[in-house]
Amino acid sequence: MLSLKDCIDMCDLTEEEVAAIAETENLPTIVAAQVGCTLLRSEGGVEYLRCVLRLRAERAVASGDLPTAAMRFRAYEEFTTRCPHALRD
Repeated sequence: MLSLKDCIDMCDLTEEEVAAIAETENLPTIVAAQVGCTLLRSEGGVEYLRCVLRLRAERAVASGDLPTAAMRFRAYEEFTTRCPHALRD
């Protein structure tokens, strides 16, 4: 049987990226890992993930949670670096 970590590792996303999908789409983490795997296979999906990650960071700033904002901006930057076909602002 596969664990959640196995599924996240197989989808080529980080735990933070899967958590962003789960939170945004209100999905269980294991389902979010599968959705993320599918999203990575399309340019539109990569762009969607980029937007989700950035929006989560901006919301953390707006709520005054700067440690979370820093972590989320770092995840956004790492994703856009790792996925070069993600469009940058």
